[in-house]
Amino acid sequence: FFLLSPPSPSPFTITITMLLPKVSIVPALIVLANLTSAHPAAAPHRITFDSLLDTNDGVGTATADAPFPLLLAGLTKDGIVSMTGIPAFKETKRALMSHLHACIMSVKDEGGEDAVAMQRFPDGTIRRSFATATLPVGGGGTQPIKSLEDIVTALSGRSKSESCERFESHLSSFRSAVDRATRLFAERLSAEMSTSLPMPLLSSSASAGHDYVDIKQVVNGGEHLEHFHSYQKAGQAGKVVAGADDVSTIEFHTDQGFFIAFTPGLIVSSQPSEETPRLSDGFYIQDSHGEKVLMEFSGEDDLVFMMGDGVNQFVNNKITDHNMKLRATPHALALTAQGDATKARVWYGLMVLPPKDAHFPSMDSTFGEARQFLIESHSNGDGIPMGVGCSSSNMKAVVHTSRSLEGAENVTEVETSLCAENEVYCWHRCMKTEDYGISTETCTQRSLKVQCTNPRGQVSDGDSHGDLFPSCTDKTVISHPVTDYPLIEQQDPSVCSTEMWEEYLDPQDYDHKVELTGVNGTETMLFWSVVDDNEGKKKIKARLAYDARHGWLAIGFADPEGRHNGMNGGSIILSVPGGNYSAVAGLDLSAGGSVATYQINPMGSSFRHWTDPIENDVTETTVAEFEETDCFTAITFESDHINGKQFNFDGIDDMIWGGNFEDHFVGYHGRTDRARFTLDWNTGDIVFSGEEEEENVVDETVSPASIKSGVTGMFASLAFASMMYYLFA
Repeated sequence: FFLLSPPSPSPFTITITMLLPKVSIVPALIVLANLTSAHPAAAPHRITFDSLLDTNDGVGTATADAPFPLLLAGLTKDGIVSMTGIPAFKETKRALMSHLHACIMSVKDEGGEDAVAMQRFPDGTIRRSFATATLPVGGGGTQPIKSLEDIVTALSGRSKSESCERFESHLSSFRSAVDRATRLFAERLSAEMSTSLPMPLLSSSASAGHDYVDIKQVVNGGEHLEHFHSYQKAGQAGKVVAGADDVSTIEFHTDQGFFIAFTPGLIVSSQPSEETPRLSDGFYIQDSHGEKVLMEFSGEDDLVFMMGDGVNQFVNNKITDHNMKLRATPHALALTAQGDATKARVWYGLMVLPPKDAHFPSMDSTFGEARQFLIESHSNGDGIPMGVGCSSSNMKAVVHTSRSLEGAENVTEVETSLCAENEVYCWHRCMKTEDYGISTETCTQRSLKVQCTNPRGQVSDGDSHGDLFPSCTDKTVISHPVTDYPLIEQQDPSVCSTEMWEEYLDPQDYDHKVELTGVNGTETMLFWSVVDDNEGKKKIKARLAYDARHGWLAIGFADPEGRHNGMNGGSIILSVPGGNYSAVAGLDLSAGGSVATYQINPMGSSFRHWTDPIENDVTETTVAEFEETDCFTAITFESDHINGKQFNFDGIDDMIWGGNFEDHFVGYHGRTDRARFTLDWNTGDIVFSGEEEEENVVDETVSPASIKSGVTGMFASLAFASMMYYLFA
């Protein structure tokens, strides 16, 4: 089961009161050279098993109540970390996985056909699977692999093959080590987030009589679904699909459940061999910048932990510290043919589900009840509405019944076709063509195709973010792929020194200051004073300083009812370095820059929907200027309002800010150079608000009636996970 999600965004994922260090000790992703792929490669953020045992890892000022954030350094950025050095695990893992494919291939029914669950993917890959689960303490504990325990022995009394005997000889110690590592991961993550989450994290039903206080208890109280997969792809060795580097075996998706723990894929043989299993490639993630990145695992990566959409259902929506949001990681698999029918890619994964008796957030049901509802609805042939099984009502999951994986209850698998008729996959979701004034028929009549495009006439495969929408075009993703906006000239670090920045801040004229810098973001400071004008009327005199070149810079009021964390509908003061904006060409710098009052379109986030400043007698009373140098940017303003909305001088205001130093298209601010926050102008107290995941960010300029209700999207959004853990790579 999976989500159609963008990027993350959740982010979409992601600054004052920082608990994370400003200087990361270990980067979440270490970018590597990769000569065989069109995409950058990266190693995962790595932590050792032993380091998680220590309350204080020797770096920083950790305490028992707030240990140094070893896990959060990776999980808040790209949502993935690798655990190394698990005691006695490496040898057990290789011994077990070496015999997995041969064992699976030996499990046949009386007619000689595969007696294990099997799925064929569009690229020709065949996947065969064993399934099982580990239940909570008191609920049954470690469960057997039924295809081994029941099917083989039931077939004419035959014994298991030698490969299955060897596989099973290592199975108990392997699963025990995974269970220990998973619980250690949960315990450490629980400690690192303890000051930022409410207690209890999840409440149980009245009949259960207990709550789940923290992440550790949620993990220990939930089911852990386990799968052993064997992938085979026919064809010439090394080929993905002729002429296409981006063709995936499994498209980008975000897993359901809280998180998964998996072993990196290995290439093994079904024939007895002394050859050591080798690591498989082809596992991609979409990183926190929206880039498709090839993960390069090594032999030291024992067990990899990757966050699922569950973090958006019962963690990120309860978080009190803006810096601590976890990121659900979109990922994909693109396999190459081995050119040898005896070879296969083998993989193990464990999905952690929330406890069955825990209350589903914002719904009058438990996760178990919601799960049963979906099972029954699907069994009755009822359709799954938009958003069900997802954290957002804008996401879509399409399922059909298949042979169940042994050991799992009513398992389903994802259909090849993700979008319905007259929908197109665009911005990580299925968009209705009618919402954009076109249809498949009208495009065909013009000898054109419905494609996911941007205003520059470029075509997306749907797995990129930006100003994207369905349109009729004769262009393709091959002939006119989406490219980045031209990068503007950046700071020269040899010139733009720390001393220059401190001098540029010029704080002496202001009474208050707060830092707005996001995690790994551009240093940004807000200075202000509450002053009286000549008539004794209070005003805000403020300066927003940005340690970067001028792409655009803005600050203003959030819309309390606005989409995208209050951005849509917000009234802001925005500076841009040019004029005569075009969504095709960007800003014309020869026209000169400006600063003015704007209101962001309530439905369309892209600047092309709200390019005209608001100019009237009210806005003219706001005095604003912008400053730009070869190093830094700032906005200064003096007013008692923004777009007529008065500042609350005796209380707090709900504010937003954003900045961009990459392009002149007034485009995306990234995950770090923006925030929503409340501010007390008198005391300087600031609180950063939670934000919607980037998965929810889609540019919609249709009527509000066409927006899906979030109610069905919330219902059972994690429940389906127990039915569908089948899409793991």
